[in-house]
Amino acid sequence: MSNPVFNRMEGQWANQSTAATAQATHPPVYDQKAFEEARRSYEAPSADAVDMGRMTYDDVIVKTALNLGVLIAAAAATWFVVASNFSLAMPLMMGGLLLGFVLAMVNIFSKTIRPGLILAYSALEGVALGALSLVTEMWAPGVVLQAVVATFAVFGVTLALFASGKVRNSPKMQKFALISIIGLILSRVLIWVLGMMGAPIGGIDGPMIMGFPLSVVLSMFAVLIGAICLISDFDQVKVGVAQGAPAKYSWMCAFGMMVTLVWLYVEILNILSRLQSR
Repeated sequence: MSNPVFNRMEGQWANQSTAATAQATHPPVYDQKAFEEARRSYEAPSADAVDMGRMTYDDVIVKTALNLGVLIAAAAATWFVVASNFSLAMPLMMGGLLLGFVLAMVNIFSKTIRPGLILAYSALEGVALGALSLVTEMWAPGVVLQAVVATFAVFGVTLALFASGKVRNSPKMQKFALISIIGLILSRVLIWVLGMMGAPIGGIDGPMIMGFPLSVVLSMFAVLIGAICLISDFDQVKVGVAQGAPAKYSWMCAFGMMVTLVWLYVEILNILSRLQSR
């Protein structure tokens, strides 16, 4: 044949044929050690996703719990530091938010998954939330515990609805969430600009919508969008496990859920504090 690929294959077939003929004329020789190893491999249980280095639901749960633990520890430490020196509240809060935002961008756009940077993000967000929570608690006592409970309640209800199949992720839902997030950002930038110009429409005495201040309505809408983002997070985990994604992607799934949980907590804290202050 003129095709070099087939010519090579014909040569291999010829060699195999010669070897088979030689083997037929001589009795086979067995390697007892190799035979025992093959038998043990055959009798051993099949490799699971962990053995194959694939992402599992347990991986995501453990990584998320680890990041959440780091965030809570950092928040608790910052709470006590600020309680002993209130002048540190604003520097710690702004520093944690800005540095946390930088690390979030690095983790999102980096081609390499770095667990250390993901844990550092959680720690910085914990610093910011610890300072913010203490300041808010002094303004509206009891509101922090309510916000924590409400955040986990939203997470639990959303997870239950997704697991039951009653709520599913879809391209339309993702498009709606993206447009809504952009709208929320623009509206808050506009409110901030107007406030700087002497029109504080974002306070509790600002415009009312259905009996609620505009800022509260925006935060309520943000909580709804946050719940939709959680559905997208859960769906990404499900798809990753189903497709056998490498185990390292469990860190990114945990990171995504931490970003959403931080956002939900801040919005819920804003809602409850403003309603209580009225």
